[in-house]
Amino acid sequence: MAGATVFCDFDGTITPVDSFDLVMQETCGDTWSQLKMGLLRSRLSLREAMDQLGAALTTQHLMDMVQRMASFSPRPSFLPFLDAMDRAGIPVVVVSGGFLPLVEAVLLQHRHRFKAVIAGQVIPQEQGRSHQIHSPYTSDEELVAKAVVMEIYGHGHTIAIGDGITDLRMAEAADVVFARDVLAQLLRERGQAFHPWNDFDDVLSVLVQEGLV
Repeated sequence: MAGATVFCDFDGTITPVDSFDLVMQETCGDTWSQLKMGLLRSRLSLREAMDQLGAALTTQHLMDMVQRMASFSPRPSFLPFLDAMDRAGIPVVVVSGGFLPLVEAVLLQHRHRFKAVIAGQVIPQEQGRSHQIHSPYTSDEELVAKAVVMEIYGHGHTIAIGDGITDLRMAEAADVVFARDVLAQLLRERGQAFHPWNDFDDVLSVLVQEGLV
């Protein structure tokens, strides 16, 4: 039984920029800008935003997104971090609030190294003129409920690594939290302790200090 499990966000965490946001802006900018504003102003839940985005997503949009996402690479420190987790016997679960085909465009050759890769599944509707975004791990608030994923896949100490609003519930439920950018700001506002990080070398260093690796 593993002494800990790592739950790692994808966009802006494994990738060095918020790749989902960038690809959405490039591919369906007007729709995404409106949905993003609704999220930031708390007029939309994450689940509502993904439902509306799926309704506007065509097969051509998705093909363009996958092609663009394939141009991204993981942070240089991520694969060495994954090597360290392998040596320590700590499984890593990638959990993304985005779309599974986009995550796989970057991580497919490494997928066998993860305990699971969880993200929204894109199901075509109306002969590809729209799509339904599906996840078996949902909540009233989130399409991909990361805290639910933690309950199912977590063993031992749960370690959350993230950067954005989709990581908030995961961070609130984890034993050890690494946060940056928007997630760090949200946790500060809530008075929740976390470890700031810039790259995965920082994460590894703290895990060694805390005796988890």
